[in-house]
Amino acid sequence: MRRNLIVMFMTALLFSFASRSFAGDGTQLIVDPNGGGDAAPEFALEDFATGKEIALGEYLGKKVVMVEFWATWCDICKEEIPDLVKVQNEWKDKKFQILAITLSPGDEGDRKKIQKQVDKNAINYPILLDTKYKVATELYKLKGPIPLKLVIDCSGKLVQEYVGQIPPGDDFKFMLEALTTSPACK
Repeated sequence: MRRNLIVMFMTALLFSFASRSFAGDGTQLIVDPNGGGDAAPEFALEDFATGKEIALGEYLGKKVVMVEFWATWCDICKEEIPDLVKVQNEWKDKKFQILAITLSPGDEGDRKKIQKQVDKNAINYPILLDTKYKVATELYKLKGPIPLKLVIDCSGKLVQEYVGQIPPGDDFKFMLEALTTSPACK
């Protein structure tokens, strides 16, 4: 009996890990570190700094992209901005790009709050305005909390997600090193 319970527990644990590696906690899309994830949905949004449209497709095949969903009302989102600036600085010349998508109404008050974060943190990556929340809710099917980071490999597949801040340690750097040196990144 005890052996059966152990086998059942181990089987449940195995399925739990298997599902976590494929099912996103923050998105309904499939995220798979082994390359079997969904293709990242294409989008084009207004860049806060320039007013021009930036499309995900501009980077595919050239860079690993980390899409960061955040908002000015999210304290954790604002607290992690210095870490994201640091990551962008360290990896910008190594085929990596952060695209921050703000869940923003785009009104004057919110734009002032975004500008305050840009000025305070010297943000060095594009902030894209999802004023109708279509990219977040319809394309990327967000279902959980923000900040949410989705890592897209050079072939356009969703390979990693982080709900909340990037975990400390070297795993993130090892993952970026493997992805940015992939033959898919030209």
